[in-house]
Amino acid sequence: MSVAVTRTEDVLTLTIDRPDARNALNTEVLTGLIDGLDEADRDPQVKVAVLTGAGDRVFCAGADLAGMAESEDAVGQHERRGLLRDLFAATERLGKPLIGRLNGHALAGGIGVALACDLLVAADHVELGTPEVRVGLWPYLVSALLVEHLGPKRALELMMTGERITAAQALAWGLVNRVCPREDLDATVAELAAALRLAGPVAMRLGRRSHHQARDMAPHVALAYLHGMLDLTVQTEDVREGVTAFFEKRPPEWKGR
Repeated sequence: MSVAVTRTEDVLTLTIDRPDARNALNTEVLTGLIDGLDEADRDPQVKVAVLTGAGDRVFCAGADLAGMAESEDAVGQHERRGLLRDLFAATERLGKPLIGRLNGHALAGGIGVALACDLLVAADHVELGTPEVRVGLWPYLVSALLVEHLGPKRALELMMTGERITAAQALAWGLVNRVCPREDLDATVAELAAALRLAGPVAMRLGRRSHHQARDMAPHVALAYLHGMLDLTVQTEDVREGVTAFFEKRPPEWKGR
């Protein structure tokens, strides 16, 4: 099994479990991650999902170069490489928050997997980078996420030089949310997950969806769409419960509808 799925109460964790291969992405890993995210989405008991890598050296080193079989036909290779795009789509349709637990370096396609998460917690020894250009490749799919997060200048600097940045630099650039000593990684992720599970599940699902939809819209179109999403959300039972609980000074009892 290349992806381990574990549950701790209402948190589902997906672990890329190929430490001997630097947690590189192959067909089994990508399909396992997609299936795991869809499982988290379907399970009403899951409130938060976490994506990480096995060990403490590498979160994910990108595509498994050894798996680029020359014997496979061009169409087959094209379809297989498209699985990374399918993974990005799976993270978008997930109706729950997704935390990336960066236990080690996130490189090449691995930085794309990390950036597809909503929030990122990185151990302080972690490095991030896109070294593809140094082996004659280009991070085509990852570039879309890098430009969105960093803007063109910073993104091009990483992609053109192939150099790595530290976790501290990634925090300063806005690529990660929190950096901590490696021994505090689990506690920091758990603290963040605890904060996320306080949210109303309907608001989280609709809000997360609207975020992804609106980011590709022109501002005036986005405002009209978000206006509609607001109207939809205020009609839910969870909003009535949340407002009532606020005035009664008690924790809300979410119904998820």
